[in-house]
Amino acid sequence: MKRIFNKTLLLLFIFIGLFIGIRSLHYIYQVNWSGDQAFCGIEALRIFQNKVITFIGPQISANYEGRYIFQGPVIYYMYLFFLLLGKWDPIPSSYFFMIFCAFMIIPLFFGIKKLINEKAAWIMIIIYSFLPYFVNYTRFLWNSTFLLSLLPLLIFFMGIYNEGKYKKTWLFFLISFWLGLLLQFHYQFILIIGGIFIYYFFIKKIKPINLAVFFGGIMVGFFPLIIFELRHQFYHFHTILLFIQNWNKVDKPGGITMPHYYIAPLFMLITILLGLFSKTINKIKYSFIIIFGLIIFLYGFSNNIQKPVHAFWAPTTPWNYLDEKRIYEIIRSTPIKNDFNIANLAYYDTLSVVVKYFMKRDGYKINYEDYYNNKYLFVISEKDKYLLSPPYEVSTFKPNVLLRQWNINSRFDMVLLERLNK
Repeated sequence: MKRIFNKTLLLLFIFIGLFIGIRSLHYIYQVNWSGDQAFCGIEALRIFQNKVITFIGPQISANYEGRYIFQGPVIYYMYLFFLLLGKWDPIPSSYFFMIFCAFMIIPLFFGIKKLINEKAAWIMIIIYSFLPYFVNYTRFLWNSTFLLSLLPLLIFFMGIYNEGKYKKTWLFFLISFWLGLLLQFHYQFILIIGGIFIYYFFIKKIKPINLAVFFGGIMVGFFPLIIFELRHQFYHFHTILLFIQNWNKVDKPGGITMPHYYIAPLFMLITILLGLFSKTINKIKYSFIIIFGLIIFLYGFSNNIQKPVHAFWAPTTPWNYLDEKRIYEIIRSTPIKNDFNIANLAYYDTLSVVVKYFMKRDGYKINYEDYYNNKYLFVISEKDKYLLSPPYEVSTFKPNVLLRQWNINSRFDMVLLERLNK
């Protein structure tokens, strides 16, 4: 038995190594550190520097007349944890997160093994490790990727509970608490909570007395947002009502077509399918699982072997983290240390939040939000296109004179403008 366990553990560590290896290919060119990450990084930095506690996280993209729904603060604290590990450098911080995701292979394997069977566990590990969809979303910091990284622990807790040796109230409370905690990362998770409720109370038919434990655990896991509601006259409750009543007028960028909306549902769907076909899977030869694993591995490897022309999620080609870093290094090398701002017209991050993360990290003292009174303006755009119908950050910066110009990459330049009437 001990030899089997050691062999299993050795195989799991091989998977961990391959997991890290396939994601390390061209890592700095692949990693996503764009506007969302930089904004949350700034908030994590603020929490750390000011020693404050927050009860809400970042807002969701949909809004109605300026009213937003906010996610949980655990998102900021996850950023804070990994950014501290990486000494506030986005690349090592993101890499530490990827390694964290890799080690989630261990609880995922034993959770699926206890919940379904060992062969199903190996199939799940193969999919989690090598499917390009999961490869992409276990490589960078974000609320949806955090959610994915913590799902293996939910499966592990459920597996232990299912095993029967520790079928105690405290363990069911832990499962429920974890559901509430994961709900802070994305409200899509409420569908999964509903599915798990059906699983335990209608399929497993556990005692009705556990209803109090189930909802009590979720409330504890979701506690920061409950505190926020009580302190702000049920802001979210009223906002959700407004969303429902005015759904056709709600601004919904991306709709429901964004691929990251399906990360957690797909993960749980695969788990459900493995459970439904558990008897068939148990009869499958290990040779078939090995062949399946090789196919998925080669498929994932082939999707990552070539150097990408842009970072994952970047809407512009070419563009990656190194371009943002180069912009910041150029700005830092100039004698201008205040009374300036930055506008990035290369893609949707017009306010250049990524560069401002670096600036705030390094203690630049400027008015980050003001584009009307700054004497200098750094503008990143496609050659001279900043002159053609730019957003207000640039269009209001007139009259001006061009002081200097730098090349950022094969497509984009950065110019330094000076306002003449100041």
